[in-house]
Amino acid sequence: MKGEIRYDKDVDIAMVVLSDKKLAYETEMDDVIVGFSEDNEPIWLEILNVGSGFLPRLDRVVKRAMAVEASVT
Repeated sequence: MKGEIRYDKDVDIAMVVLSDKKLAYETEMDDVIVGFSEDNEPIWLEILNVGSGFLPRLDRVVKRAMAVEASVT
């Protein structure tokens, strides 16, 4: 399952699996929950509100970065 990305449109959540290690604990940061192994390695990311929150914010960040890059060159 390592490297797998899953999306559930019914609940608007994306899961990014980074490792096959066993989950020890998780931490929530805004709309992202990160699962960690016993050795504090991130093993998965659960992105909440993908369509209504995460992707629109990501789109704005990318557009700002592109505008900055265009003004520098």
